[in-house]
Amino acid sequence: MNPLTDHQKTALSQYRQLMAEHPNLFATRALRPIVRDFDVLEAYAATHGTVLGVAAATPYSQFVVDLVESQLPDGTPHRFPYQRLISVSQLKGGTNVVVLATIENPALGEVGSVVLLEEERHATGTAELGIPRGFGEAGLSGEENALKELREESGYVGEQVSLLGSAYIDTGVTDSRIYYYHVAVTAHTPGRAEHEEAITKVSLVSFDELWASVRDGKLCDSFTLQALAFYQSHQADK
Repeated sequence: MNPLTDHQKTALSQYRQLMAEHPNLFATRALRPIVRDFDVLEAYAATHGTVLGVAAATPYSQFVVDLVESQLPDGTPHRFPYQRLISVSQLKGGTNVVVLATIENPALGEVGSVVLLEEERHATGTAELGIPRGFGEAGLSGEENALKELREESGYVGEQVSLLGSAYIDTGVTDSRIYYYHVAVTAHTPGRAEHEEAITKVSLVSFDELWASVRDGKLCDSFTLQALAFYQSHQADK
């Protein structure tokens, strides 16, 4: 058994803190419970050369590697690592938002058209089409955060905000839950995007144009697709 590296020790130390501050993150797993015995965790990490605990962290997410336990068909316990991304803003009470904004003021453009962004996304390294979105911010309600993200990313302003629905991004990977809002746009002001943003274009498009972009593969952002589905569902109920 090799001694733990500094990285392994730090990851487990931060894991202990996370477990103490947010015990709900480690509960309710009947079939694959998370191992919480730190003697077991340290021994497994040393034996297998695995980083367990908070393997990496940013202001937005924590990459956590748990040790989980299941049973083999013969009843033998089986332990193995399982990774997940934890939303930091969500832990702090923030609401992650996606904003489908439509023009209400005819002086701004065709009424009913949708605010669409073109933005370079880091994961793909390419310019992607999508609607405004942002991580939650502690102290702001979902409605307030939706208006803020819309204004900062596009310059468009609204007052009427309605919740369309919510969904998890991918429960196989992350606990991040997204809330989808509709905003009726009434004004425009110069955008104040954060310097980390890479928005190259803001445009207004019709719903027909949006769906055409989906069909031809130009728009493949899952957040936008979910927002469109929620919006159309609400329109059908009216």
